[in-house]
Amino acid sequence: MKKSFFIIALAAAAVAPSCMKEQPFTGTPELEGGGIVLSFVCSDQATKATMAGDDDYNENTLTTIDYFLYPEGKTDENAFIRGRKTLGGATSHNVLVNTSQLNTLFSGASAGSKCDVFAIANYPGAESDFDAASDTTSLKMLAISKNFTSSTVQTDFVMYGRSKATIINKNKTQAAEGTITLSRSASKITFECHLTDTVKIKNYIYTDGVKTDSVTVSWVPILSGMGAYLVNSFADGKVGGEKADMDEGQLFRYSQRTLTDADGDQWYTCAPFYSYPQSWNSGDQREPFIKLVVPWAYLNAQGNPAGQKQFYYKVPCPGLNMDSNTWYHIRLNVAILGGDDFEATLEVAGEYYVVPWNTQTIVRADAEIKDARYISVQSNSYNMYNTKSMSALISSSHDAVMNLKSVTYYDFANSTNKNLTSQARSEEWITYNDDTRTFSINHTLNNDISTNTFDSSPYIFTFEIKHADNDAYTTGDIVVTQYPAMYINEVQSNKYAFLNGTGNQADSQVTGRDDENTSLSSLPTRNSINDSGSNTNSHMYRIRVTSVAGLDYTIGDTRMWAENNTVTTLNNLSGYQESAAANEDMIAPEFMVASSVGKTQALTFKYAATRCAAYQENGFPAGRWRLPTKAEIMFLITLSEKEKIPELFTPGAISTGGYWCSSGVVYPIGDGVVEYYDFDEAYSRSNRDTNYPRCIYDTWYWGQEPDADHMTTWGGYQTN
Repeated sequence: MKKSFFIIALAAAAVAPSCMKEQPFTGTPELEGGGIVLSFVCSDQATKATMAGDDDYNENTLTTIDYFLYPEGKTDENAFIRGRKTLGGATSHNVLVNTSQLNTLFSGASAGSKCDVFAIANYPGAESDFDAASDTTSLKMLAISKNFTSSTVQTDFVMYGRSKATIINKNKTQAAEGTITLSRSASKITFECHLTDTVKIKNYIYTDGVKTDSVTVSWVPILSGMGAYLVNSFADGKVGGEKADMDEGQLFRYSQRTLTDADGDQWYTCAPFYSYPQSWNSGDQREPFIKLVVPWAYLNAQGNPAGQKQFYYKVPCPGLNMDSNTWYHIRLNVAILGGDDFEATLEVAGEYYVVPWNTQTIVRADAEIKDARYISVQSNSYNMYNTKSMSALISSSHDAVMNLKSVTYYDFANSTNKNLTSQARSEEWITYNDDTRTFSINHTLNNDISTNTFDSSPYIFTFEIKHADNDAYTTGDIVVTQYPAMYINEVQSNKYAFLNGTGNQADSQVTGRDDENTSLSSLPTRNSINDSGSNTNSHMYRIRVTSVAGLDYTIGDTRMWAENNTVTTLNNLSGYQESAAANEDMIAPEFMVASSVGKTQALTFKYAATRCAAYQENGFPAGRWRLPTKAEIMFLITLSEKEKIPELFTPGAISTGGYWCSSGVVYPIGDGVVEYYDFDEAYSRSNRDTNYPRCIYDTWYWGQEPDADHMTTWGGYQTN
């Protein structure tokens, strides 16, 4: 490695040219006029001014120097003298100044007088960038940006430095001098790893659920196939090493680099990574890390390779800061298999060293950071679907504790979040084991829908893991959502609905019609859906069902997979699938119920089915809504009776009409009484052929997201 520094030397004379002039200079200064000699030195001389870097990666290269001279103490003003030198292999430069400039710069230019000097090396912009302001604060805050992935070897690095120059003697033959130590604006990250010869994994053999035997499989690393890259390097910085504001567009990742044993010591490394400085909150998903990729081969009984698999490791960078002109070195000794999925990487920690970037080599005794801190979690969001227990690992350099912030459950009966934090603590629904760095959820759900207290909302656990001795080091909030077998989400409707292209109005009812101008009944006003009375509910309800324990229903696709002949009066609708009468005892795995925006007068079955096919609400398109099955209406009424959702099907006598389903009519009589009759029986009992529809949307099939472009405008029919 070559070490570099540059010296500023100054000489003064009584006679000087009348204007500032730059001249080439080599050798020992023999000045005929007053001037300032700037010398830039890159040498092997070991001094405290040395900036050690690796010449192979151009870490010491000085391509250009922008210099700025100020009268002492006036660096908050624009530079008194400034200029740029393109080095082109030269190491020195002579700047001539006139007598008045010299006297002003050095406050009389007597021996011992000083001026302030600021320098920027390898600045990528034009000299005109300094026209607006050249005080040192402005110069240090000049923005620079570079994605360092364009080449393994950079052309050069932006550097900066400031110091003072002192006149030794005013005599023209003896120069004044000063030294400026340059600092790089970027930071440097290097990585090396060593792999164990063999990892042995014991696999157990089970017979009829009983452990009967085990076999040990040996894995050996394929050293020629290892690679590593830095994730979340930062592209924007400031000349003076200050941290730029962060947004996602400034983060980048390196391409994978092959790791090689360059020194023959069984430690594998690659070219350095570089980043501009940045700070991260502990647990931030954007925090930088090294991803290590290692192929491992497993051996057969004869000790020969029988196959191979790629494993992945996440190596967090230490601390929460990446500072300018600082070298971060990570050593990792790998003795375990990693994660076997590209995203599900195993998080591991190595030995961390942080030293100034003026250090030639890492000296373990001097450079190791004994208290390098990190704490992170693979994900800050976890979902549990109808399961009692889960566990997940964190990675931490220090002893850690859990801070449980809240456990909540939404109570639909009272439209409020229940705070169950105290109960969760006392009954240990959630725990943290610092010995194994594992947090665990162990909470039993009530999935028996035949009871009144069954769970119908997710339990939401919010907590953090933090260092026991320093709260600043935390994973950030971790959220675990535990979904029961059946759960409900309220979806706020924007109150816009359409029937075959006709939209509802704010303060007047409108009638929707089919393509033959037959009425599909009216749409209520948006203003009337105000949650203030019966059937004015502005919410749609999304129901997810993974178990119907205690009920005589099945879960499946309730639709009729044959060409539909019911809605021939909607000419632009094709491929529509209505509910099948044969599936009357079936419930879709996830569906959404229209809000009160869809309420209507009684219709015949044909036009009730047509109305649903032509219905659009809140950006959920027409051509995807259908009449419910008998089981779905019965199920929704059960949820209302158990106060899990508001009443969606108004009770009444059979003679006043019921609700159409795919196979007949369901009558919610009231007081827990619900009756169902097929088409013929329904007519004979009620002496009427009109009833009410309440439409269903299959979110399990079409997805939970609306069409954002058609929230308040007609979106046409969408059946694909």
